[in-house]
Amino acid sequence: MAQPVDEFDLIARFFKPLARDMPGAFGLRDDAAVLRPEPGFDLVVSADAIVAGVHFFTHSPPEYIARRGLRVNLSDIAAKGAVPLAYTLTLQLPSETDEAWLSGFANGLSDDQQEFGLGLLGGDTTRTDGPLSLSINIFGQVTENNIIIRSGARVGHDVYVTGTIGDAYLGLAVEQGALELPEGQDRMALVDRYCLPQPRVFLGPKLVGYASAAADVSDGLIADLGHICEASVLGAEIGFSSVPLSAAGRRTVTDNQPLHLSLLSGGDDYEIVFTAPETVRDAIEAISRDSGVPITRIGRMIERNSAGQSVVIRDDTGNQLEVGNGGYQHFRRYE
Repeated sequence: MAQPVDEFDLIARFFKPLARDMPGAFGLRDDAAVLRPEPGFDLVVSADAIVAGVHFFTHSPPEYIARRGLRVNLSDIAAKGAVPLAYTLTLQLPSETDEAWLSGFANGLSDDQQEFGLGLLGGDTTRTDGPLSLSINIFGQVTENNIIIRSGARVGHDVYVTGTIGDAYLGLAVEQGALELPEGQDRMALVDRYCLPQPRVFLGPKLVGYASAAADVSDGLIADLGHICEASVLGAEIGFSSVPLSAAGRRTVTDNQPLHLSLLSGGDDYEIVFTAPETVRDAIEAISRDSGVPITRIGRMIERNSAGQSVVIRDDTGNQLEVGNGGYQHFRRYE
């Protein structure tokens, strides 16, 4: 049986070291913190919670849980064009949580703090009779009045997506046993994309001044582009064959069109879908080339059709493909 951990000892041993580079955290000895953006910058704030059995597997290593929790929040501010600064953490721990688990969790946070350049400001820890859960408030900064919001798209603007789509959906299906895939590099790559997202933290700020609207692809490409459509009061047309897949993804879906279509609404990609005017195509190509991250033009924004879906998917002959509403469902469960 795990020995109970005193809350203040827990904070001092596992979390205080994560705040050592944050003077406004006061060594986690206070019940509030101070965060001040640089002159000429706006503060960008976002929050996400993840729950065991809903957003990650109950058997996931603590390092992965910590990094996943931080990375899904980093993805939110990356899509706003913001550079990360700091975060707060609220952690609800089941009674069986032991020190080895806490050490692994703190190490995961420490690794990602170093990789992405942010620190812990504070938060709260408590026991729970329910599942393990954590909630993060994340703070970033963007040059004043330059945040990339969802409502800036215009008719005729190009639609782009970073990276590739669908790996996380396939990785989750493999882990759940819903998709059979032999052991090997493809299986490992797909599962890893689900368990450990790769938020576009270093790319997002480069889109400031070029992207007219953006969203991170967490609920699924169709759903998150749909959020841009809703905010901009427009529609979008996407070319099915234009949506980029990884090599592992292509080898997995082969010619299975229903499975291929499902990748557009599977979620957990943590890429950025954004719009931009045609006049900046060369600049977008240069950003992709310089960052080493593929950025693919997949469609365009159109007038809204009140009778149909906001996002229309077309095949190479121009026919509309039926993909449903798509999007991640927050109240599903898996073990």
